[in-house]
Amino acid sequence: MKHAFLIIAHNEPEVLAALLRQLDDERNDIYLHIDARSTAMREQFAAYRPLRAGFYLLPHPNAVCWGDISQVETELLLFDTAFGRGPYLYYHLLSGTDQVIKSQDYLYRFFERNAGKEFVHFWSGVGHEKDLRRKVSRYYIFTKHLKDKGTAVHRLTAPLRNGLLLLQKITGFRRRTDWEFRKGSQWVSITHDFCQYLLSRKSEILARFAHTLCPDEIFVQTVLWNSDFRNNTAYADDDMVRAAARAIDWQRGSPYVWQETDEEYLAECPAIFARKFSKHYIFPNQQKYN
Repeated sequence: MKHAFLIIAHNEPEVLAALLRQLDDERNDIYLHIDARSTAMREQFAAYRPLRAGFYLLPHPNAVCWGDISQVETELLLFDTAFGRGPYLYYHLLSGTDQVIKSQDYLYRFFERNAGKEFVHFWSGVGHEKDLRRKVSRYYIFTKHLKDKGTAVHRLTAPLRNGLLLLQKITGFRRRTDWEFRKGSQWVSITHDFCQYLLSRKSEILARFAHTLCPDEIFVQTVLWNSDFRNNTAYADDDMVRAAARAIDWQRGSPYVWQETDEEYLAECPAIFARKFSKHYIFPNQQKYN
C-alpha cells in the first residue's frame, strides 16, 4: 500500500520544494495545503508536477492561525481528502519546513516493520499537565488574532479575551467533558484504521476544541488516548524520535532551526523526518541515508 504525505505550508518555498523532491516516489501520494494568505507561494506551486508521486494541491485552502481551531480544521481537511483517495498504509502529517532525513526505501521498511503502530507523541510532566488544563478548561475567544500584535484588531480583541479568561478564573469555571485530555506534537504518522476513526469523530472534535488554545497539539492525542487505538501507540512518551519518528529540538528553539553543523547528528539519528529547516540549510540528498 502507498503512503500519504499531508503537508501544511505557508512560507520557506525552497524548503518545501526540497521536501517535495524527497517524496517524489511512485509509492507516495502528496497532499499539499498552502495557506490561503500565501498567494505568491500558491501561484509558485500551482503548476508543480512530480515525476513519480501522486500530487494534489488542495484547491480551497484555509487561512491557518496559530493557536486557533483553523489548525485542526486544516489537518482534518488533509486527512479527509487523503482518506477519500485511500486506503494508505500510513498518513504522515508534515510541515512545509520538514525534511525527510532517510531514504524512501528506509522509510518504507521502517513503517512496514512497525505496521499497525500509531506514531503519536505525548508530552508528560507537571508543567505540561498544567498547560494542558489551562488550554482546554476555559473558553478562549478571538484566537485568530493572537499573533496580530500591534494591530487595531489585536488592541480591540486582546482585552476582551483576557477579560473573559479572568472572569472564568475568578468564578472557578471549567468546561465539562467526558474526554481525558492529552497533548503532544501535532506532527504524527497514523494508520488507515485510526485515520478513519479520527474522521468519524470530526463533529465532536470541532465542537469540543472550538475556543480552546492550541488544539492542534491536543486533539489527535486525546482521541487516540480515549480509544482502543491507545494500545497501538508506538511509544506513549515524550521522546519525539521514538514516539513520532521525528527529530524536533525544543531545547534550543521554538523549535530549533537545524544548521549545517547538525548534519552528522541528523544522519545518525533514527528519526525518519526532521523539523525545522530554512533556506539557509536544506538537508542533502537523503538517498545516501539508507
